[in-house]
Amino acid sequence: MDLFEEAVQLALEDDDVELARINANKPYEGDETLRKKLWLMIARHVIESSEDVGMAMELLTECDLLKIEDVLQFFPDFVTIDHFKDAICSSLQEYNEHIESLKREMQEATDSGEMIRQDIQEMRNKYQVVGAQQKCAVCSFPLLTREFYMFPCSHVFHADCLLVEISPHLNTRQRNRISDLYKQLGISVGRGFTASGSASASAAASEASDDLNAPSFSEQARADLDDIVASECPYCGELMIRTIDMPFIAPEEYDDAVKSWL
Repeated sequence: MDLFEEAVQLALEDDDVELARINANKPYEGDETLRKKLWLMIARHVIESSEDVGMAMELLTECDLLKIEDVLQFFPDFVTIDHFKDAICSSLQEYNEHIESLKREMQEATDSGEMIRQDIQEMRNKYQVVGAQQKCAVCSFPLLTREFYMFPCSHVFHADCLLVEISPHLNTRQRNRISDLYKQLGISVGRGFTASGSASASAAASEASDDLNAPSFSEQARADLDDIVASECPYCGELMIRTIDMPFIAPEEYDDAVKSWL
């Protein structure tokens, strides 16, 4: 019934500290807030009823959630610090270890940040040469005939071909977002893509790339579009890993493909 607080309270009313301890340990391990509250109830009862400092210190060792500062408020004013010397030293040692751990984590984070900044700088200075005869990885037409994307892995795609290639793997929200961005840019999405996500192997309409340099071009809209369409190479990124079990020929196209081989 999960009435742990009531169970501990009743046990303490009968001065059965051992039973209270058993019930205080019953809550789920993930519910540390409740466990700490139950153990504080026990600590307060032990201190206020018997003023037994030794037993109170035992509670600190028995429950790892309690600290010396949690129970100090329950002790009477006449208790001297000698009673808490070991507990205070232990608590200070734990805090010191925690501080050292945080320092190490901060240093690791600083080092990682520096490495990331170096990688970003190297990526900014990185360049690739596009040959006049280089072709799109999807349609095999010359790359320089219209706008294209080149990935660090050296795979290159026409912008419209890349959209057709990744569109089957986009969710509805992403497809609708792409459709909205193309409208903002004043660009026709083309036959290879619709907001509902249908795509074919044919290339999208070439006017999609002809209008990309129009005066109404929005830099932010284009950046958002790039984040969705060109976040990774479809042949080398996670997309390829997620589709590794997909057949090369779609089931609905299988019969036509077989006939073409005969």
